[in-house]
Amino acid sequence: MNSTRATLAIDVGASKIAGALVSDTFEILHHEIVPARTALYGDADPDLAITKALISSLLQIAKEKNLEVTKGGACFAEYVTPDQLLNSKDQIAWSVQPKEDFAALSGFAWTIESDVRAMALAEARAGGFGDFLFVTVSSGISHALVIGGKPWAGATGEAIGFGITQIDNSQESPILEQFSSGLGIARRYQKATNQDVTSAEIVFAQYEKDPVAKEVIDSAAAVLGKSLAAMVDYLDPAKIVIGGGLWLGSDLYRNLILQSYEKYVTKRRKAPELANSVAGNNSAVIGAAIAAS
Repeated sequence: MNSTRATLAIDVGASKIAGALVSDTFEILHHEIVPARTALYGDADPDLAITKALISSLLQIAKEKNLEVTKGGACFAEYVTPDQLLNSKDQIAWSVQPKEDFAALSGFAWTIESDVRAMALAEARAGGFGDFLFVTVSSGISHALVIGGKPWAGATGEAIGFGITQIDNSQESPILEQFSSGLGIARRYQKATNQDVTSAEIVFAQYEKDPVAKEVIDSAAAVLGKSLAAMVDYLDPAKIVIGGGLWLGSDLYRNLILQSYEKYVTKRRKAPELANSVAGNNSAVIGAAIAAS
């Protein structure tokens, strides 16, 4: 019986790690998600032990499904250089460069990319978009400017830094990601209430009941919408596509951000609409597979 070729694709995020076996036509043949952390604070996945266990598990599943895995693609919620090297430890507690580490584990070559650029690759393919600004709003916040269907990495791979935008209306959280991302919202709420919080979903569930939760979410959305409006002035994109679990998963948060964006975006010309991702919640693993192709 002939085997089917597949790529092993991994998305290592600040809150969760997704793994998939992806066909040569970028269809997901098998998909799994595991938590990346056990606490709200601290770095995710020390030494990439959780990620490597997931890779081993997916290799075994591929064998059982008669899938021939010939290459791997992994994307990370970190800065990644044009040479495919991780260049930050803002979210994930890695100790060895994964390109070599994963190859030693699996026996085949790996392509390493940033998560937002991988998502942008999937978005370009799914939507048939050439030039657009892609933004992810999830546990973290970042962006990729796509030109001719390819995300622009910048000179050092760090042209993804929307989340480190300095915000001037918050002494508690000086950058956008700390204020308006899923982890940022959960941590701000926990600090304000001294309650144990494991995720932003808990805060959103309290929106109508708890004025602290409402203030944290309203202020996060207002700042994010205003920051998106500023990106229009900086980059003049023809289209803005937004993905990520928090954006796609919360109608409440998305609508609050849209209200803020419409309030602050330039009125001098027609501003781009904010469109939802068409690649969906699996865009990072699909993009990792595209990067490896």
